[in-house]
Amino acid sequence: MSFSAVCRAAEEYQRLAKAPFAFLFRDLGTGETVHYHGDEPFPTASSFKVFILAALYRKAALGELSLDDRLPLRDEYKALGSGVLSALGEGLAPTLKDLALLMMMISDNTATDMLFDLVGKDCIREQVIEPLGLARTRCDLPCKDLIDKSYELEGRTIEEMFAAYGGQPSYRNSPYYTCEAEENDQSSPLDMLKMYETLYRGEWVDRETSDAMLDVLKQCQTNSRIPYELPPFTTVAHKTGTLDRLAVDTGIVYTQKGDYFLAMFYNGNLAGEADYDADPAGHASDRFLAAWSGAVYRAYMEE
Repeated sequence: MSFSAVCRAAEEYQRLAKAPFAFLFRDLGTGETVHYHGDEPFPTASSFKVFILAALYRKAALGELSLDDRLPLRDEYKALGSGVLSALGEGLAPTLKDLALLMMMISDNTATDMLFDLVGKDCIREQVIEPLGLARTRCDLPCKDLIDKSYELEGRTIEEMFAAYGGQPSYRNSPYYTCEAEENDQSSPLDMLKMYETLYRGEWVDRETSDAMLDVLKQCQTNSRIPYELPPFTTVAHKTGTLDRLAVDTGIVYTQKGDYFLAMFYNGNLAGEADYDADPAGHASDRFLAAWSGAVYRAYMEE
């Protein structure tokens, strides 16, 4: 592994970024680390779901619930955005393991909110965030509320909001993207490292629980960022997050040379006005993180 090559890539991508960009790389074997704005809070979007997963699996390991327990789908849980449960009828009763897989594999927002309600935000704070010392992390909002506030829906559908504004409004520099809101879902690269490295070392409750969580994270199907430029079948345990021009991906990359952790936050919502307007679908943020991850991988594998 060429750590100096990783550092050179880091310097280049800091220069290329057109919006606030934070990242952290750590070789999980040697401990060599480079980060940029590693301790700054960024909105997480769906990447906060890893903390819900941690709370759920801790409760299961301690016998407070079983992952085989079933939780009925109710209309009140249905959230906009990614997933399939919002399109299904009430009464379906997936197991908690099913919901965890849906939450992490396809980022199902309804599955997430069902689990968020089950474990509770106080549990996430008291049994995950505080014990791990995640000083920049908050998990205050379920997906339904986060989407409503981030896109200023005020209870409206997307179509109703577009009609009210006569098109897509600008959300640039809103407090949910600047991390100045009273309640938010946010974290930092260093905080994400603590969560994932605890799993990697087998220290989240025990080795079995840690490995079970990693197995779920390895099934993430949102692969347009960390895995996108990696060789086919590279194993990555990760979770993405997406909101208005915001792109996040955090996780562990497993290679023949060793394993490394990568956290990437690109806040295109805070880009300059011209760059913000030029990227309505967030593709530039997506491509930037994919290119950065590919550069890290190639540097890591360099002789």
